[in-house]
Amino acid sequence: MSTNPIFVAAARDDSYAGVAALTFLTWDVLIHLADEVKYIWHGRNGWMKWIYLFIRHMPIFAQGSTGVHFNSTGCRDWIIYQAAVMEAITLAVEIVLIIRVYALYNRNKLVLTIILLLFVMEVTTMRCTDYIYGLLAMLSGLETILFVLTLIKFFQVAHRRIGEQTLLNTFVRDGTWAFAIIFLIMLLNTLMYQLSHTPLAGICYFWALSVMSFAGSHALLNLRRHCWESEPWFSTQTMMFTTDYELSEHSTQPTADKRTNSTTGEEMEVDAVPQLPI
Repeated sequence: MSTNPIFVAAARDDSYAGVAALTFLTWDVLIHLADEVKYIWHGRNGWMKWIYLFIRHMPIFAQGSTGVHFNSTGCRDWIIYQAAVMEAITLAVEIVLIIRVYALYNRNKLVLTIILLLFVMEVTTMRCTDYIYGLLAMLSGLETILFVLTLIKFFQVAHRRIGEQTLLNTFVRDGTWAFAIIFLIMLLNTLMYQLSHTPLAGICYFWALSVMSFAGSHALLNLRRHCWESEPWFSTQTMMFTTDYELSEHSTQPTADKRTNSTTGEEMEVDAVPQLPI
């Protein structure tokens, strides 16, 4: 290990940042552990539960080696490991965000096909170009599209004066802050790797893992919390988006795609969110 004071100081700061990121993520896991048990582990045993487990807890294990020193061969292997973990977490979070948009558009096959094609193109770009630039391109491109699609759906029903606690508002709220913090941390991580040639280059890596874990896990957890607490008619056994969910202000009870107004006798169309396990 180099004894250059600048190198040593950079390595120390990098370790401090790693410990801070791990502390933040561990603290967030602990304060939401009761909600996780109630809304995730007591729900249906679907694949979303396991992708939540991966997104939520894998970064903690990945950060457990903070401060460990390697020789030149071990350092190269460690960098490969870091890149693989980051890519796996990123892809898992992207899958969650894609499914959210798929649900918003009532399981529209055309929307899903377009998103999946873009997803494959972005992954190919990440593999065929410089890894760091490819990862940033993936996030800035695909996540921007998903964010825009979410906003489009929101404005399509905005005239109905949706209340603050509706499922769609939960989608838009979580999609907005998740997009913002993920893009920001990945941009900072990319800039550090490109501009710094000291151990300080990796100062944002563990924070990127923590932020991805935080955003992806809360995007799932908040939906389940909303379904359990705001909509008691949701089955606690299935925990699914239902085609009976009404996004308008007329009712918070399950309805069909069309409903008769009890006052006017007119038939009203309601927007719906499809059945999809969360």
